[in-house]
Amino acid sequence: MNINDMFELYEDIKTDMKFFTSSDVRIKILMSLNDGPKNLADLRNDIHLSSSTILHGMSQLQGKNIILRDSGNYCLSQLGKMAVNKLVDMMETINTIKTCKDLFLNHEVDCIPKNLIKDIGYLNNSTIVTSTTTDVMKPHRVLSELLMDTSNIKFLSPVFYPKNAEMFIRTIERNGELDLVVTSAVMDKMEETIGTEKLQKSIASGNGSLRIAGNDLKISLTLGDEFLAMGLFSTDGSYDINVFLISKDEEAISWGERLFKHYKYIYEEFNI
Repeated sequence: MNINDMFELYEDIKTDMKFFTSSDVRIKILMSLNDGPKNLADLRNDIHLSSSTILHGMSQLQGKNIILRDSGNYCLSQLGKMAVNKLVDMMETINTIKTCKDLFLNHEVDCIPKNLIKDIGYLNNSTIVTSTTTDVMKPHRVLSELLMDTSNIKFLSPVFYPKNAEMFIRTIERNGELDLVVTSAVMDKMEETIGTEKLQKSIASGNGSLRIAGNDLKISLTLGDEFLAMGLFSTDGSYDINVFLISKDEEAISWGERLFKHYKYIYEEFNI
């Protein structure tokens, strides 16, 4: 969609956007009914507003066919369910941008495919871990601690941190899955640190795979059984070791799996 089409679309729907976002009462009614049908007393308990205020908001929503009334209970219409889904998505997206600004601001984000940028709200429950003056390597230390408790690792990265290689060895020795998408420079360091024979054994056993990425890779992603960790390059072209996004949320891990697969299937499998 070009910019003129976007302007035209905005003019067509700006009044509807304001309807959904400009009233705390209407939004709270929709969020409450997203849990399921409720009567007026239930809504009062959830929203903590007077009956008259709630009824006024519900009248407005009924006028747009967003909610329905059935036997004294109120519920979302099919249109309402679709609208609430996108409202929740928008709130999670805005919260992700707000809470993760230290990672996204002044960092390369074009490495994230557009379809995953649209779903960036999946990272809503993430934590940003940053270096401190007394713990410069804190992001990598936290990641290493997470790696110690996982049996399977997916690793996408153009950068190498020796401590993590120790965790990869543990994974191989546990017969866990080690799925690698790395640059040739990182692969050389891994062979040097882990050993070519161990890597060959892991891949040959069916518990691992290796793909060599191009030097234009600008993202570091690590997935364990129950976590996601992500680092980005600064806009000046250098990898920022001082900030990681960490999440143990199921939606975030699912988002990370999709990101990993995007890159994994760009490159052909490589035999050591």
